[in-house]
Amino acid sequence: MTRPDKPSRHSTIMRGIVTPIFGLLAVASIVLGILNATVWKPSAHVDAHARTNAAYAVTDPGVLPLVDSRVTMRVDAVPTGNSGSADGKSQKPTVCMALTTAKDASGWTAGHGVARVRGLDNWQTLSVGKDTSPGKAVKNDQGVAFKDSDMWKRVTCEESGVSMSLKTDDPQAVLLVEAPQGHSLGLEMLWQRDKLPNFAMPFYFAGGLLALLAVLSATVFAMDPAKRRKQAEPEQEAKESPEISVAQALRKAILPNLGQWRYSASGRRHARGQERQGDPESPLKSPTVIDPRNRNLVADRQENGGGRTVSGDRGADDASSTAVISDQEMASYLARLAHEEEEDR
Repeated sequence: MTRPDKPSRHSTIMRGIVTPIFGLLAVASIVLGILNATVWKPSAHVDAHARTNAAYAVTDPGVLPLVDSRVTMRVDAVPTGNSGSADGKSQKPTVCMALTTAKDASGWTAGHGVARVRGLDNWQTLSVGKDTSPGKAVKNDQGVAFKDSDMWKRVTCEESGVSMSLKTDDPQAVLLVEAPQGHSLGLEMLWQRDKLPNFAMPFYFAGGLLALLAVLSATVFAMDPAKRRKQAEPEQEAKESPEISVAQALRKAILPNLGQWRYSASGRRHARGQERQGDPESPLKSPTVIDPRNRNLVADRQENGGGRTVSGDRGADDASSTAVISDQEMASYLARLAHEEEEDR
């Protein structure tokens, strides 16, 4: 036999096992949220690097606004081993960079090897692949110089290295870089993010939800089902209102004082019986005013039917007394009679 104050097995499991699990998960989620908001917070600056030996380098469509609309690209040219002579060292290479479209960049680099910047391998490394543009190459002495072409929206040329900063949301915009043969190009792209992703908020939300579940597991969910049902039954009974039929509602609204009319009608019947017997001892009474609302219509009609054989005077009196009864009063009386019979039951 268990003691009345001893907790049940269900309550022990919910409060001793389930509640601590939810509590620990809530604490862990909140700690992860704090770490994502401080130590693991994403940096507003993204700086990625890569190096290639191709003479041309071009970004694929969509790479410039990959992280943010504000981007800076820097390129430096370093001579390779074959061009390490004294003359090569004294003459600095000229590096040009142009903002254009993918179609114009493909037309300028037709037939040449191109290093394509395809995106990010990680937050510090650019993804670069080598490719050859389709088409026939044009010799340098047959065409215009890179910086003099009208195919570019914007162009910059500098010695040894070049840099260009821009703000664009156009996914079709690309940057094309040209350097002399025999040089290695160092590519660097920098993005400045205005809005950082909030990785901490999902952990805060999960922690709050788990904390709420821990509180419910220790209180509501720990109660025995039978006890919860017993507490819910009186509340349901209090909320339930007694059902009233349409007939009862109409009778209560139209006939509020039926009991008084019943007894007054029976008293008038006895008085009329004494008058019909002609009691000599009863004194003459003055004429009375008859209220049709306080008459027993059924008894009056029965007396009218049986009184026709007694005398003509009495029949005339009964006919005159019932002549003022209307159909509405008859219906009202029948409703009162039905209500009285129901109360007697």
